[in-house]
Amino acid sequence: MGSIESYETAKGRRYRALYRRPDKKQTQKRGFTTKKAAELFLATTEVDIAQGRYLDPSLARVTVADWLQTWLAARGDLRATTRSRVENIIDKHIVPELGTIPIGNLARLRVQEWASALPGAPATVRKIVNVLSGALRFAVEDGRLPSNPAQRLKLPKPTKARKRYLSHDQVAALAQAIDQAKDGREYGYGLVVLVLAYCGLRWGELSGLRSGDLDLDAKNPRLTVEQTVVADKGYQRIEPPKDYEHRSIPIPAFLVGLLRAQIAGRPADAPVFYGIRTGTWLRNHVYRVGWFDDAAAAVGIKGLTPHELRHTAASLAVSAGANVKAVQRMLGHASAAVTLDVYADLFDDDLDSVATALNAAAMQSDVANLLPKAA
Repeated sequence: MGSIESYETAKGRRYRALYRRPDKKQTQKRGFTTKKAAELFLATTEVDIAQGRYLDPSLARVTVADWLQTWLAARGDLRATTRSRVENIIDKHIVPELGTIPIGNLARLRVQEWASALPGAPATVRKIVNVLSGALRFAVEDGRLPSNPAQRLKLPKPTKARKRYLSHDQVAALAQAIDQAKDGREYGYGLVVLVLAYCGLRWGELSGLRSGDLDLDAKNPRLTVEQTVVADKGYQRIEPPKDYEHRSIPIPAFLVGLLRAQIAGRPADAPVFYGIRTGTWLRNHVYRVGWFDDAAAAVGIKGLTPHELRHTAASLAVSAGANVKAVQRMLGHASAAVTLDVYADLFDDDLDSVATALNAAAMQSDVANLLPKAA
């Protein structure tokens, strides 16, 4: 059983509650202005201890800044690029405003005020809040907080921008324009467009593609995504793909000859596409500034990004009759649900196609006999 004791201060009599923690060590909570308040705290604490809900208040005295570093150090699962992005969010957006506050004193209202004042697009704001929420969720799991004050905040809803999909002819025009630029055809930079648009690779996957990742002599030629190249603080880093990103992608037949010429005489570990000056993994920025951006503007699609060719791959596959599961596997999404969420607009016409197909099938069956005869 705990106890209540009084003591004198310069501001008058105060009360403290003494009790034993679950580890049997005695501790106390001081500063109560009334005995009743101290007794209420003690009663609540003893119930929490008995029911296994007790949280040691001293564990919540760590500041937000220090806890973020502890949480980040424990996240061995983060990729280097993700870690760099998280570190930037912590240093730029969280620590300056909330860093000195003990996590136990971080009120939900204060977090909501902070989130509401964050600059940037709705999607950016959510990414920032998610970093803080993830760290505080870890504090809950570690027995430092009873709940996460950064969960379920009122945040601006992101608006989905309409995706731009290229037609076959636009893809061909873009590839041709790049080939006609200086060194474009020689280094296969027009072919980059075709591989992105017909195989659905992310830029890092294309940059990390090696000659040995192409099986061009198989009955059904394929390329395998074995690694990805990421830019981290100005340096290129090789990383393995996530489990669901590791995949084998069929290569359209018209690309086989072009790819065979591209890798002719190159060792299996050599990049399929490489920088002219470095001879190693092709950088997105170099490719865009040197070839892609000007070519896109020249063929009437100014502002196009290489990633939009991945969207184009999805669009061309769906228009060719691919189902959502096939598109998911080609793009390396975690699930078909992700594919449907990202490319819901591509499948809108499927409902019309289903209705048309059902009508045709019904009219060839006995259902047709149920319809009134034409006058």
